[in-house]
Order: sequence, then C-alpha cells, then structure tokens
Amino acid sequence: MKISRRQFAAAAGLSLLPLLGCARGVMGGAEDFPAQTIRWIVPFPAAGSIDGVARVVARKMGEILGQQIIIDNRAGAGGRVGAKLVADARPDGYTQLFTLNTTYTIDKALFKNLAYDPDRAFEPVSIIAETSEMLVVSPTLKVKDLRAFMALMKAHPREYNYASSGVGGSLHLAMLYFQSLTGLELVHVPYKGGPPAVTDLMTGRVAAMFLNTPAASPYIRNHQIQALGVSTKSRSPYMPDIPTIAEAGVPGFDISVWFGLSVPAGTPRSVIDKMHDAVVKALEDPGVRKELANIGADPVGDTPGEFAARKDAESAKWTKVFKENHITLE
Repeated sequence: MKISRRQFAAAAGLSLLPLLGCARGVMGGAEDFPAQTIRWIVPFPAAGSIDGVARVVARKMGEILGQQIIIDNRAGAGGRVGAKLVADARPDGYTQLFTLNTTYTIDKALFKNLAYDPDRAFEPVSIIAETSEMLVVSPTLKVKDLRAFMALMKAHPREYNYASSGVGGSLHLAMLYFQSLTGLELVHVPYKGGPPAVTDLMTGRVAAMFLNTPAASPYIRNHQIQALGVSTKSRSPYMPDIPTIAEAGVPGFDISVWFGLSVPAGTPRSVIDKMHDAVVKALEDPGVRKELANIGADPVGDTPGEFAARKDAESAKWTKVFKENHITLE
C-alpha cells in the first residue's frame, strides 16, 4: 500500500502530537510551579531545632508562593533515611529536603556504604538559617563549668555516657570532635532524635550531649539542663553569659550548624529560582526574623552558588578531621 507524501506528513504530524503535548506539560509544569502542595522532608523528629526553623520559614514561604508547604518528619539514621527518600524523588520540585549541614558535608566522608551521593543527588537552593550547639550536661552531675566536667571525665574514663540524635548526626560528631581534642572517653548512646535524648539527659540517664542552641535554650533557661559551652568561636547573642568551648578550656574548638534547603538533582532551574526567591522574601519578613531569633537561629538566605561553596569547604575540613583521627562509620 502506497502512502502519499501528504498522507505521510499528516500521519507523522498526528503521531507527534502526544509527544508535543507531553513536552508542553513538562515545560508548563515548571513554568506554573507551584501548582500543588510542596512537601519538605525534614529527616529528624518533630519538636527539634531544625523542625522549629522549618515550620517558621515554610509557613511564610507558603504564603509567598500561594501553595502550602507541609513538613514531613522522616527521622532515622542521623538524617539519612529522609535524605534517601528525596534523592529518589521525582525532580519536579514538590518533594524537597530541609536538613542539617551534616547531610551535605559529612556523610559522604564518614560512611563507607552511603546509599546516595550527596554531591550528585541534590541541587542546592539556599542555606536558610544557622546556629551554634551547646555542650550540656545533666544537673545530676553537679559540675560548675567545663573544666570541672573535663576533670570528672578524665578521672573516670568510659564510666559516663553521652547522648546524640543518631550515629553520624551533628550532635554525635560534635562530641567525637570534642573527645579528639581533649582525649576524654565517654560512651555513646544514640537516640532517634534530640528530644528523646534530652529527656534522658534531664533525668540523669545520660551525663552529657551536644544540643543545637534553639533546642537547648528553653531547657537551659528552665534550669532543666546545664550549659557548659557554646560550639562556635563567638558567644551566642541569645545566651551571652555562656562561654565558648574554646575560651572555657578547649582552644580551637569551632563548630556551627546550618539548615539547608535542596531539591532532587534534575529539578528545573526555574523551580530552584522560585524557591530561592521565596526564601529571601520570607527571611526579610520581620515576623519571621523575630521568631527565628526567639529560638536562637540566625537567618542566612544565600544563593545556590554560595550554598555549594560553603558545602565544599566544610566537606574538606571534616574529611581532614576524620582522616587525622581515624574516624569512620559503617
């Protein structure tokens, strides 16, 4: 059967219509973003510091974007369970990752069998906020300052334990770093997030831990736990009476915590740009800034490029620390 050129062209044109329709649908989806609810995977439990920051900022960003941003807490494995979920998600912008810097800067160097490559799995949007950590102890220890705590731990190696939010998480690594600089030996007790860990800290089931400043502040102010030092090189403006760990007896100690928003690799640039613009506008809002200040977090709102540069610099720093101290995890 012969087909004329006109019939062939018509048939070919018809056959292309579904493909063109699909292409327009994909392009239109990016251009119309967001057309539905956005989900932020927060890979840590509710009521922690990162959860608090996420809810403050997401609420305002939802108003700016005209679509609700819901917080989906997927705790487990120091943030790696939730991160894997986003790494495997469709890159359409509707599933995003809001997590600690450890996901982006530490996990790849620390874990031998990580199920995803943080450098390849995610596209940075913005570092939304940053804060410090506090070295806190149970009031049952009855130590007056960091030097007294260090003397007690030195006199009783491996007799006291410390809590963390999970193996390889920021709280765990802060204590590993602290022990590497001081030579102290405490026993690690990992929890599924900071809130259950601090509950046992208050009762004396664990002796000490690092805790993000936004999460630690209310417990410190209510005298439920005792703060011995701030992790950053400068004192926290929210709790200026607490000395830095460096000035209190461990020179050179300096760790900060930041909260970064990213999307799965392959997400359209227009979606990333819209999300970044919304971050900046949200962080300019006086109400948001006040709420963040109340929980001890400083707004950042940097560009995707600045996010990437900071990530790379910190990755190099921690890789060096791990190698020098022979720290690896399965």
